[in-house]
Amino acid sequence: MGFFGWYAIPPLMPVIKTQLGLTDSQVYNSDIASTASTILSRIAAGPLLDRFGPQAVQSAVLWFGAIPIVCAAFVNSSTSLVIVRFFIGLIGCVFVSSQYWTTITFARNVAGTANAITGGLGVSGIGFSFLVLPFVYEAMTSSGHVSEDLGWRITIALPAVLVVIMGTVIRFAVDSCPTGDFQELMNTKRKAEQFASVQTNISDCSSSLPMTQHHASEQPKTMSMLQSFKIVLTDTNVLVMIAQYAAAFGTELQLNNMGALYFYTQFTKEGCVPTNSTLCYLLSKTSAATVASSFGLMNIFARALGGLASDAVSHRLGMQGRQCVQFTLMCILGVFVITLGQLESLGACITFYILVAIAAQATGGSTYGIVPYLNEQHTGTVNGLVGAGGNLGGVIYGLIFRTTDEYSSGLLYTGIMILACALLTPLLRLSHLEKNQERNTTLQSPSDTFKKPHSTECIGEQPCE
Repeated sequence: MGFFGWYAIPPLMPVIKTQLGLTDSQVYNSDIASTASTILSRIAAGPLLDRFGPQAVQSAVLWFGAIPIVCAAFVNSSTSLVIVRFFIGLIGCVFVSSQYWTTITFARNVAGTANAITGGLGVSGIGFSFLVLPFVYEAMTSSGHVSEDLGWRITIALPAVLVVIMGTVIRFAVDSCPTGDFQELMNTKRKAEQFASVQTNISDCSSSLPMTQHHASEQPKTMSMLQSFKIVLTDTNVLVMIAQYAAAFGTELQLNNMGALYFYTQFTKEGCVPTNSTLCYLLSKTSAATVASSFGLMNIFARALGGLASDAVSHRLGMQGRQCVQFTLMCILGVFVITLGQLESLGACITFYILVAIAAQATGGSTYGIVPYLNEQHTGTVNGLVGAGGNLGGVIYGLIFRTTDEYSSGLLYTGIMILACALLTPLLRLSHLEKNQERNTTLQSPSDTFKKPHSTECIGEQPCE
């Protein structure tokens, strides 16, 4: 639902562009603003998740995120559109909190699959926004009683209402952690660390919580946000994951942002001469948005494919298997993006648009099959930084498309950057994580893979065996 709200504007951009008299550069500026602000919110979300837990953070983000979505209905210039989209973009950090939530809920040996499924279903909200909102707009304006300008402004209100409802459900109707309240478990863990002098394991859930330590003397009880960032950003594995997720998810963001306008403006009827009253575009605004929705809707299954592949291959080859899956998917993505830029027919472009979506989202799923292993003591910070990397990629690609005259050139440069980031894969040093993976797989029995909710057996002062 967070992504549905985040992408409330792009499906209506062909209408908004006409009504506000925007240029292509002004549209790109608003796209960049929406993507750039999410970098900040995702970086900030990591330490907040480590401290307050995913339930509190995610519900707060959804509640406050509804405010700028409503404000979007009142924009009247390119400047106000950029400002509003900047603040709407802050809601994009719900991805980090959802991945964090999944990481502390499920066992490490199914981390790739669990993260990919939840992430994919969440990001599919982009596709549903492209699928639903143009038809809501069409239904309101088709009778002629509501003008086009008023129609898109009313349509914007729908995501805001749904976002508030979802935030309320998350805050009051779900569990923060499978074995109890997140804050209680964290307080219990810190007390155990403070007084214990031997190896302890507080609970099945808290063992997968951020900053869990098996030796109390290895780390101070508390750590500042800057210290956490310093530790994580000096890890080469994390930096490579940031770069590769920037390449993959950045592609996804850019093609989602430009999808409706791309299919609306790039394909024209043969022999048609445009006039003031007649346009020669092959697709209507609603049809173009419907085609563009296919990209986001692929998240329903495509991201899960990457996570499943990562988990399946790792069972045979260990962490090196996850590395191989990551490299292969990135190479496929780069080739598909370059090919899309060279095509001219509508049918072929739609086909490769969908193939790029599947490859990009599968790569995202593969990435988050590796991320949970990188630093278990700073799960939130790692998730936040890698997630922010995806938005950084979106900003970079947005700037590339803004400075190129043709979509084909932008897609070519994007594909080259993806292939270059794929070549970073050998820099990953994951062999030392094999023991962690084997340890977690050994300790987790099949019945523990999906932990039971409402269990309070591990909240007490005594460590659970």
